[in-house]
Amino acid sequence: MLTKPNPAPDARRGGILSGLFTIFAILVVLVLAGGIYLANNVRVQTTHRANGGDNVNIDVPGGHIKIQAHENLDPATLGVPVYPGSTRYRENSGGASFEWSSADGDVDKTVAVAAGEFRTDEPADKVLAWYRSQLPNWVIVTEHRGVSHLELREGGYKRIVAIKRKFDGTHIAVASVGEPASN
Repeated sequence: MLTKPNPAPDARRGGILSGLFTIFAILVVLVLAGGIYLANNVRVQTTHRANGGDNVNIDVPGGHIKIQAHENLDPATLGVPVYPGSTRYRENSGGASFEWSSADGDVDKTVAVAAGEFRTDEPADKVLAWYRSQLPNWVIVTEHRGVSHLELREGGYKRIVAIKRKFDGTHIAVASVGEPASN
């Protein structure tokens, strides 16, 4: 009786390597095809507004994204008070609204984000005490490594205040995330 000899270990390894190489080559071709498809089907348009900020419209195969930037937006208008006497730390503190419209028009989701960073010479504990008195229903989420985070979730909004003492004073970051205010 004749028996068939076992294939050499090198032959099995070559088969596995060629299979892995084939799978890798197919994945590369699919990624390239997807990239070409997106490059041909995604349109981006930026419009600069005279009163500050930019509008960005992005058309994708599944729908439309509209982003409207707001320069130097006042977080107090969104329900996050600014510590008295503090000054804006960065000139580009502002906000934006993001709107998604599906291609069939059925699903529209809009989210507004506003943020600002302010600075004061007052001690951080005094600033925290002021925010606690102004915002009694807010929850202090964390106090870690000298940073106090206050948070409120209410009516589709999430509002955040972060207070931290730094070398040049107390920094106060305020943010509001949620549905945009109606015009």
